[in-house]
Amino acid sequence: MVKRDKILFQGEVYVFSRKSSSILLLFIMIFTLCTSVSFAAEVKPLADDPGVYYPDTHTKAKPGDMLVSNATSSKGLTGHAAIVTDNLTVVHIGGVGQHPEEISLSRFFKRYDNSVKVIRYTSSRDAKKAGEWARTYAKEYSDADYSLAVKLSGFDYTYCSKIVWQAYYYGADVNLGNKRPNSTTIFEPYGILDLDDTTEVEETGDWR
Repeated sequence: MVKRDKILFQGEVYVFSRKSSSILLLFIMIFTLCTSVSFAAEVKPLADDPGVYYPDTHTKAKPGDMLVSNATSSKGLTGHAAIVTDNLTVVHIGGVGQHPEEISLSRFFKRYDNSVKVIRYTSSRDAKKAGEWARTYAKEYSDADYSLAVKLSGFDYTYCSKIVWQAYYYGADVNLGNKRPNSTTIFEPYGILDLDDTTEVEETGDWR
């Protein structure tokens, strides 16, 4: 007499010979394992990506975020500014003798002693456009020189907060601080902290 086993699979009861049931059980185990792995991969949260959140914070980085640091100053310009791109990298220019560059969030925070305020523009759509413009600018004008004695409208000479202003002005048609493009008045890094239509979403380091 052939011995038979009953097996419950996906809510249904099946009857098989003992030999067949062993093979089926092996198949079910493999099927369950593969399904679990596949499901885990599909639902893996974006939060696991180290490039999504600002270093040592619970704040998610977004394109167009404006970064202001108090950890440096350059030739009369107090503070430092940068902008987050649509790739969640950072575009800035470090100072005299340097050029526009695109670096990682972690590298930026480390370079400026993790003393950074994150200012976010209210329109995420415009912010993303600004971030995209900044990334393109850093690529196409990687040889631009640092200078404060320049108009806001030029591209060959720039400074940190000017890149931020231009990204919104030329990338998203947003005039931060209502400045005139042909003005030589400096758009200061700390001025970003008081802009309309923005919110401070994160502060790291010592700002006392």
